[in-house]
Amino acid sequence: MSKVKPAKTYPDTIFKQTTPDEAQQLNSGPRFNTWYKGWFTRSEIYERMMPDGLTSALRIEGPDSGGAAIVMNSKGNIKLITGKSTDVAGSGTLDINTQGSNQLHNGRTNIQYNEGGTENEGQALNILCYGDHVEQAIGSERVIKAKIIRIAATEELVLEGQNVSIQAQGDLQMSASSFTTAQVNKKDIIIGQNMKFGAGEDTDLQFDSRASKVILSPGNVSHTIAGTYKIKSFRRTSINGVAGLFMSTAATATLQGLAGMIVNGPGGMNLNSAKTTFTTADFNVTSAKTDFKTADFNLNAAKLDLTGSADVSIKGLNVRINGSKIYLN
Repeated sequence: MSKVKPAKTYPDTIFKQTTPDEAQQLNSGPRFNTWYKGWFTRSEIYERMMPDGLTSALRIEGPDSGGAAIVMNSKGNIKLITGKSTDVAGSGTLDINTQGSNQLHNGRTNIQYNEGGTENEGQALNILCYGDHVEQAIGSERVIKAKIIRIAATEELVLEGQNVSIQAQGDLQMSASSFTTAQVNKKDIIIGQNMKFGAGEDTDLQFDSRASKVILSPGNVSHTIAGTYKIKSFRRTSINGVAGLFMSTAATATLQGLAGMIVNGPGGMNLNSAKTTFTTADFNVTSAKTDFKTADFNLNAAKLDLTGSADVSIKGLNVRINGSKIYLN
């Protein structure tokens, strides 16, 4: 049944033409050949030939209200065109449901994704895989550029390569409950300051008997320890101060050698103390010049030798020498 309504007014005069009839020159514009045109949806299938007689296309248009179309032209291109997105849910999308897909692109492929609406949280591309996601760039380079790149792994994150380089123009921050590295050789090149901050224990363990540790510094080395400071060596310990050596303590200082102790001062030795006590089985002082300046000097030795190649002087307000046998020769 026709839905066309009758006119309310009708002409009462004869038509008079005011402009000449227009003529259509098909050789100056595209020509169309309609194969099919739907009655209900206004869908259409037609051919199109451009005036050059070479450029042509076959176009399949869907319902007039949707705007979707498929175009196949004489260049071998296939174009899939969807309509605009409207307030209707899922409108203007390209939906594909297959049991698999095999694609071979013999040329460069350019894909552009634009940001969706506010309901998509600004996402332009969202991929969901219920399995492994594998990408291979054989003999070439894989480049990812973004303002922020975030990789989130629920169990494990592995970066594997022959050479791995991480470069940062600003700060490089790493945090973990436990940090473990394993390497044959390790080198840190630091131009500025190297600072370690934290309350944890710092331990260096070297199991190889050939291992050594060297600290070279053209500046000063300072150690400030609130607790006990211990130095233990199973071999020889040497402390060499080229310009001088100063050791100070606010409490009692003890120098002990279980097998023996030798104090050498080739240029002289000066001992200043309020109270000095030596307890030893054998006491021997060899020095070019030795001065003991102390308010109280005690020397307990099973054997005492004072030998001087030149003059030997013992001066004091009161000088006492006690022994079962005293030999003065």
